Amino acid sequence: MKKLLLTTSLIAVFAAFAGKANAECDGIYAALRGGVVQHDIKKIQGDLDKNRLMLSGALGYRYEYLRAELEYVWRKSIKDDSLAYHKRDLKTYSYMFNVYYDILPYNWWTPYVGGGLGATKVKYDSLDTAADFRYGWDTTKFTWSLGGGLSLKVTNRFNVDLGYRYYDFNNPHNSDASAQEVYGGIRYVF
Repeated sequence: MKKLLLTTSLIAVFAAFAGKANAECDGIYAALRGGVVQHDIKKIQGDLDKNRLMLSGALGYRYEYLRAELEYVWRKSIKDDSLAYHKRDLKTYSYMFNVYYDILPYNWWTPYVGGGLGATKVKYDSLDTAADFRYGWDTTKFTWSLGGGLSLKVTNRFNVDLGYRYYDFNNPHNSDASAQEVYGGIRYVF
């Protein structure tokens, strides 16, 4: 009888602390991400489709299965000077509102899916020094994204993420632009 009472008491104490640990996973969080992005812009291919660095920062709120965040995404500009007399430059950065669904929240490994809406600044510059001709455009376009990944819970408040996202930049200057990125990141719940 004493063993049964002791076992029941230990289970009750463990359940109480487990419930508190789960609650600690929810709340305001900050996230930093970094990875590789590849642009795909139909009218201006060539060396402008190389893999480039991307960095982002986000502030969000997590409650059980859902996360919502505001994110700024910076992508290193792509410069193509492979031709002696022709130089090209592409810059993009985005402001996004993202929503994620954690499939198995509070587990050590959590797969997730997500999507976002926002705006992307796309700037393209092309200079032909031989003909002394410059062409370019600078526009801000509606952007949507879809993606998914896997999150590792290091502690109740600290997570490490690995993910993939597809971005559609909504046809800037009739150029059918998109990007794909693979990233790693850290997330901390305050």
